[in-house]
Amino acid sequence: MQYFHSVFSDTLTATTAFDAYDLVDFNDAKITADDAPVKAVALNPATPGLDVAGMMIGRTRLRARGAIAKGDKLISAAAGGVKTASGASVNVFARALTAAADGEFVAVFVFVK
Repeated sequence: MQYFHSVFSDTLTATTAFDAYDLVDFNDAKITADDAPVKAVALNPATPGLDVAGMMIGRTRLRARGAIAKGDKLISAAAGGVKTASGASVNVFARALTAAADGEFVAVFVFVK
């Protein structure tokens, strides 16, 4: 089950196709790289040219790529979803509110900078 509680959202004009809860970059495209700058979490699926809401501050569940501990700082994962930030990560955009194993869902607090 997916859910979200958006505190602040903005409009995204999709430049690539993406699904609801995909991470979106500052070109309004689906993120497909580790530690990429995150603009928002898409709240709706979109095709290029479609305007949809993107959550910039709030709570949601995202797919864990690798084990995640409660409280971990999170970055984008190339396979979609999130992974724990390393010391060299520069694009932290969320905090884990729950723990999750690889492939499970983790509750996160999103705070796009």
